[in-house]
Amino acid sequence: MSSREHEHTLNVWLAGLLRERGLTARQERTLRGRRIDVDIRVGPVKVALEAEQGQSNAKRREAIQDADRRLEQRLAECAIALCYPSGITSPDEIPDSRMLWTIRAPNMQVPASEVRWREADLDELVSIIRLAPAQLGNPDHAAAALSASLDFAVDRLGEPQKKLLAKTLDLPPSRGSRLPWDKAAKRALLVVATAVMFHSRLDAHLASLRPEKDGRTSHGVRFTGDWPPSMAQQCTYATDPLGAFSEAWDLILALDYKPIFETGRAALHACPPDPAFTASIRETARAALEIAGNIAGLRHDLLGRIFHTVLDTARYDGSYYTTTTAATLLSSLAITNSMCDWTDPDEISKLRIIDPACGTGTLLMAAAERIHDLSPGSRSDERSGRALLEQVLSGYDVNLTATHMAATTLGLLSPSTRFRQMKIGRAFLGVDAQGDTYLGSLEFLEHRQKLVSWTNAAQIDSGEEMSTVEPSDLVIMNPPFTRDSLRHDQFSAAEERKLKNREKTLFADKPTYMAGGSGAFLLLAEYINKSDTGTLAAILPLVSATDVSGLGIRQHLGSRYHIETIVASHDPDRIYFSENTSIGELLLICRRWSGSEGSKPPTHVVNLATNPSSPADAVSVAHAIENDTIESQGLGTVQAWPSELIAEGDWGAVQFLSPYLCQQFLALTRGELFQTTSLGEVAEVGPAGQRIREAYKKSAMPDRKGRMALWNHDTEVTQTMSSLADTHVVVNPRFAHRADRYWQQRSTLLLTTRARLNTVRLFSVRTEQPVVGSSWVTCRPIVPDASQKNLEKAICAYLNSSVGILAILGNRTNRVPSYPRFSLDDLRRLSVPHFDVIGDGAVWMLSLAYDSLSEQPLESLPRTDSCSVRRALDESVCSALSIDIETVKVIRSSLAAEPSIRGKRYGTR
Repeated sequence: MSSREHEHTLNVWLAGLLRERGLTARQERTLRGRRIDVDIRVGPVKVALEAEQGQSNAKRREAIQDADRRLEQRLAECAIALCYPSGITSPDEIPDSRMLWTIRAPNMQVPASEVRWREADLDELVSIIRLAPAQLGNPDHAAAALSASLDFAVDRLGEPQKKLLAKTLDLPPSRGSRLPWDKAAKRALLVVATAVMFHSRLDAHLASLRPEKDGRTSHGVRFTGDWPPSMAQQCTYATDPLGAFSEAWDLILALDYKPIFETGRAALHACPPDPAFTASIRETARAALEIAGNIAGLRHDLLGRIFHTVLDTARYDGSYYTTTTAATLLSSLAITNSMCDWTDPDEISKLRIIDPACGTGTLLMAAAERIHDLSPGSRSDERSGRALLEQVLSGYDVNLTATHMAATTLGLLSPSTRFRQMKIGRAFLGVDAQGDTYLGSLEFLEHRQKLVSWTNAAQIDSGEEMSTVEPSDLVIMNPPFTRDSLRHDQFSAAEERKLKNREKTLFADKPTYMAGGSGAFLLLAEYINKSDTGTLAAILPLVSATDVSGLGIRQHLGSRYHIETIVASHDPDRIYFSENTSIGELLLICRRWSGSEGSKPPTHVVNLATNPSSPADAVSVAHAIENDTIESQGLGTVQAWPSELIAEGDWGAVQFLSPYLCQQFLALTRGELFQTTSLGEVAEVGPAGQRIREAYKKSAMPDRKGRMALWNHDTEVTQTMSSLADTHVVVNPRFAHRADRYWQQRSTLLLTTRARLNTVRLFSVRTEQPVVGSSWVTCRPIVPDASQKNLEKAICAYLNSSVGILAILGNRTNRVPSYPRFSLDDLRRLSVPHFDVIGDGAVWMLSLAYDSLSEQPLESLPRTDSCSVRRALDESVCSALSIDIETVKVIRSSLAAEPSIRGKRYGTR
């Protein structure tokens, strides 16, 4: 058999296997005289799979050229280049073979030589094919375009109309704004826009879905109205679009879709139908239709991006959009083959999956897609689809617009599926008319939640079908996270006080703190989960793994769960898993543990070198994690972190991409490299720079006491351990008493409070005269005066050595790994040599090293491996503390290679 004939056979086998797994696939199909190896339809999107036998560079180029050609010929909207491994002789060998793949989209600019190829077995490939349409279009551009159109529609309205729109959907005004109702009105029009998009998606199905009973009545009266409703485009360009949409949506409500169209109709009826309001609705509908037509399949991630582009509340409610890529990765890790018999629809319908902070439903949608992948038959089984929406998935959020979008998002799973019983609810956050205070979903902790009806926010539904939460198999969430000073800023000062008092009451006896909010939701998840088999999957701020204030919740989870997997991103381009944020995040997967503590397996801590950029890549990464091939594929590193450390709340394996650095930091804190103690045990640290900035003002001239400060940390200026004060300061009269007290805490030894790691040279400096600090914190060793100077020098030399830098960076509780900020608590718990045990000789040797090197400039951290001064410091530290010099060499070179230090992806120049 020739090579071409064998490739044809492989394509026939593959198409048959894809059909067995629920895909619509045809092999060797000829369209307009041109052949597609395997032609696949995913919803409305045509996917061309172009395959080659063999995985050489030449074969990869051929597969990409063929895939790109099919796109140029417009035979498909999306293409996958595939390379079979050599030697396949039967269809039975394909499922477990490792095929190479890459997705190609129209106008893709990445040349074949730079394409990143991934490995996949057949099941992975099926998931990747289903997610391939996510490569199409540009949701960010689409969201921005719709946002601009909504701004234009809002501009058509008068202030009373904006207020009516907002009030109808219980949307608050913007505090302190000259136009307080603009953003609220824009969100109300977004509700209309999403209803129009969903209407347009339904248009292809409505003719065959005529209801037998009228769903608008409570008694199931036989439906006798006209059918089908007018199409979305007809309504948009009707003489009276308000009336046309209202009539069409009223008819659709006879069928189902209350969460979407009842809320949409409420917005339509919010204002009298004058020309301005009519023009505004027409503009909104027109823009929505354009978006729906331009984005293939109206992908579910589009709605989330639109929502968070339009929404401007993240700063005070912590609602950040979860990327579809992150949602796919988290759900793939959380929902496993062993969770259920995926061939049994009845077993699937018994699953309970909840997101108590569901936002626009991205995580619930990803969970549904994962279930479809594990149970291919469920995708086309109407009964399974209905069970998924009505029984398996549930979500709650405090934001009406978000829950409306979540219902719409889930409805996109199958527009023909009835979801009258969909368990998506708005949990009331605020102070009600009776003066009672509620914290949204968190009130499930005390069974006192209130659920708001879809369209009349003043009325609190009893919500019998949603008044309690069933014990869940999986709680999956991206809980809100925001600064304590900003949380609840959308409320009046009196309401905000009540809400924060309620938080104190609710969490008074619980192992978490409310600031930021995510710890509170982890407790809620633990409460909702099944007590024996429940799983928790969450996206959390990276500081959750290391922050002192989060220790209680880490220990709480560690005692009740097996912390199965933690995933952190060390990709400098994307340290996060949410959009519209710049803080580092992690993925957490925990499973209930009923065995003994001593038999609990270690936690797999995955540190990604490259954060996946598409849902298809996320599937590949998830399989690599599951199959323990992350490192062999060059995707990142994996550590088995001991269960006893996890139980203690030590999740520090997320701090470095290098497992070696994590292990050496652990050895350092345990005193295994040399005898250590915490800096706070041997020195007074503080006051904080913020206090100095309150008590003092910078001055161009000295005051009568000659007060000086080391105010700035300019890495082009601060290059040597010996430093000079850079600023005269004068007392702020408002804080005169405090300023005098702080002046008594001045010192000649200072520690940095923040550092941009790709430019920083020093973490500690000494000045000749005692000063206070702003970007620096004073440090005063607790020893007799005669010994203080030498101990200061020794500490300064140690903290600027590679071992000292390891101690500092391993201890960071920062939001952004490449730009850590150190609190007084962070600095006080730094591991430093226990000189009382090691001996005065070590102090003397390190002080001599300081004396000989203090005037010599150090290189920035990325160049630390070639810095002669740093090497000399390291040699002195090794001699003084009896550390193996080879160990420190590896620490130094590993630090220089860290992405958070270099500011570049691992391995790149």
